Amino acid sequence: MSAETNGAMPATAFNENDHDGYYTTHYGLTKRELFAAMAMQGLLARYGDDDYQAAAIAKWSVEKADALLEELAKGERNGR
Repeated sequence: MSAETNGAMPATAFNENDHDGYYTTHYGLTKRELFAAMAMQGLLARYGDDDYQAAAIAKWSVEKADALLEELAKGERNGR
């Protein structure tokens, strides 16, 4: 399982029966989604949402999440 798809806390897995009768497992947020949300939260806390457009905020947040995942992967490759 890669760092991008590996489930992250605090969203934990839960099961439910869908409306169509199929049993579904929901795994919560990926690490990428969680890191992007945290980056977005920090940006909005610092600057507010009046100074930036939503698309720019989203793009910046995902770029920061991807950079963190890339750096974490380097540590995994080096046995850290």
